[in-house]
Amino acid sequence: MAFSLSETREILRRFGVCPKRKLGQNFLIDQRIVGRSVQWAQIEPSEVVIEVGSGCGTLTDDLVKTGVRVFAVEKDPLLARHIAQSFPIALLQADAVDFPVGNFDCSQSYKVVANLPYAIASVWLDKVLELPQLPVTMVLLVQKEAAERWFSKAGCKSFGAIGIYLQAMYRLEQKCGVSKRCFYPQPKVDSVLLHIQKRIDGYLFPKEFKQFIRELFTHRRQQIARACNGSNAPFADDFLNFLEKQNLPETVRAEAVPLELWIEFSKGYFSEHSDKAEFHHDV
Repeated sequence: MAFSLSETREILRRFGVCPKRKLGQNFLIDQRIVGRSVQWAQIEPSEVVIEVGSGCGTLTDDLVKTGVRVFAVEKDPLLARHIAQSFPIALLQADAVDFPVGNFDCSQSYKVVANLPYAIASVWLDKVLELPQLPVTMVLLVQKEAAERWFSKAGCKSFGAIGIYLQAMYRLEQKCGVSKRCFYPQPKVDSVLLHIQKRIDGYLFPKEFKQFIRELFTHRRQQIARACNGSNAPFADDFLNFLEKQNLPETVRAEAVPLELWIEFSKGYFSEHSDKAEFHHDV
């Protein structure tokens, strides 16, 4: 059950923790959101669940009660000590950017249920998408801006590289808004709870093409022809020719290229040049 505001403050006081904005330490104090997170994950006792940023343990408590094996990563050493003393889980005191699934070895199917620190959400997600085995389900509480960026469509200003990587591999099942009043201390913006499910036909871009996508969106205000001409990627000209065949003019920008075309080109090009691509061995 979610810790109340007074309980959360008491835990922080007891362990000498002063919430740090740079660590994204906004602690969830709303049981409805905790309960919905666990419900959406559809957890079975035999499963493995990853929690990122355990904080005071509000979500950890509900996860443990389901009987699953919980692997957690918490950067704050004081809160990590509290979690280690309070819950029977596999906890790693570390930065989730460096250890996105804690000390779990990705040897079996797993899910992620987490209230992600705002400061690392997109960087953490990018690291997860590079793991040797991807989570089958992710239930993530993230900043509203991040949620919009991850699931925006081509033509939107928020459409970008991380959204392309994610949407090629996952679909959005459910989402709900979460008020900033559900946290202590209150952040400046509202959040969104996302239920994300791995696609049966999901596609992971080769490492080289991911770098190319990221490069083009680094220069997102440039027309696609200029951006491609400035790239050192060996397939930049091929990509530009491919877009021309799809009746997309050279004057469009990267954000106007639909997800389906990024996938179609990547599949076609790297199936012919498989010796040049670095693929994940298991998704």
